[in-house]
Amino acid sequence: MNRDLYLYEVVDIIGQGQYDYMEHLWQDPVLRMPEMFGLQGAFYILGAGGGRWPQVINIWDIGSEGWKGLAKNLDRLNLKRRKAFYGDWWDEAAQWRSGGFDRLCGGVPGSPSTAEIAETGIKGTLFVNEILTVRPGTPLEFLAAVVEERVPLMADYGHRPTGLYEVLNNQHEVVMVWAADIASHVTYRQNRDTTRGLCDEGTADHRIIAWEQRSAEYVTGGDTHLMTPLPRTVYGPDDWEDASLENWLAAQESADQEASSQGVGESDG
Repeated sequence: MNRDLYLYEVVDIIGQGQYDYMEHLWQDPVLRMPEMFGLQGAFYILGAGGGRWPQVINIWDIGSEGWKGLAKNLDRLNLKRRKAFYGDWWDEAAQWRSGGFDRLCGGVPGSPSTAEIAETGIKGTLFVNEILTVRPGTPLEFLAAVVEERVPLMADYGHRPTGLYEVLNNQHEVVMVWAADIASHVTYRQNRDTTRGLCDEGTADHRIIAWEQRSAEYVTGGDTHLMTPLPRTVYGPDDWEDASLENWLAAQESADQEASSQGVGESDG
């Protein structure tokens, strides 16, 4: 079997160009080239969820040919790029981006392929993006522990892995991407704090702390971000949600009133 390879791009966005830039990805000439990069997903970093903004994350599936497929992509992006492949598309993209940083990634056993994601119907409206530093030489060992111990835990909280990656540019990074939604992610956070005695909003779940202790055997640093997915990608929603400031505020007020009335009823009983 060929190894699943991915290009994980962190793109620096100019102004509020994330929406136009992400839609521009559908015009990338590579999408017309069989067995070349396929767009698995694109996301912008959610401002309230941690992380640098404005930024976009792109995940490109290098294709079923594995390392031979990478060789084809390196060839088109090397000396041939200037005259044969990229001109107008890159010029237009420059309106919305100023640079970026690439990681070449390899999937590990237990990380779903793009085809498996589509077949099983994994979808998310909020994605958790983790770039972690581990002890040099231990990414595969750490990710095996993730598959065995953390994936079942996160599934109980509505988080499904879409990418468990060894970073191939170095010996000390892993990337993990999880499809989720706001309610599921907040429940996980509430339960984590409740377990640690820092709030009483959730339910204690000592599996969360047990995993963090296990993870600490490997992890030495890193960051976790929340991301909003581009619609119509493999695991993205069908479209952006309709909303207006007035409707959103009214919905929040209604929800707060309902929660308050339920709380009064419970205390009176």
